[in-house]
Amino acid sequence: MTLTSRLRRTVSLAAITAVAGTAALAGTAPAATIQNASVLQPGATIPVDFPGYKEPANNKLKANYRIVVVKAEVGRNEKLTTIVSAPKGFKLVTFAIDDGGQIGARADNQYVGKRSARLTLFVNRNLVAAGQVGHGTIYALARRA
Repeated sequence: MTLTSRLRRTVSLAAITAVAGTAALAGTAPAATIQNASVLQPGATIPVDFPGYKEPANNKLKANYRIVVVKAEVGRNEKLTTIVSAPKGFKLVTFAIDDGGQIGARADNQYVGKRSARLTLFVNRNLVAAGQVGHGTIYALARRA
């Protein structure tokens, strides 16, 4: 029995589609997402305690400072790299993560005094079950240059 070239192409295409379809169904992992929500202006309430920054008694953001808010979702077995940038004319001072957050972050470079920093985000495996997604908010404090 001989197969024509057209029939062979059709059969091979069907086989490749079947293999790719089963591989796609078997490997569905939760996707990591990053959302740059907003920039808090002077007079806004400071949402977290920033390390190395003495908050004023009224807990309001002083002039010449901005807070960049980044919301992230990361799967349990994922690591995500993102770049957080200060607004134009500002330099980064420090980072903070919201209380009860299920994610952690590590700076990949020296960021103090620079406009942007690369962060590697990961999940606290003690708080996030297998196959679930960890949620958290990262705050970047920036000062006018």
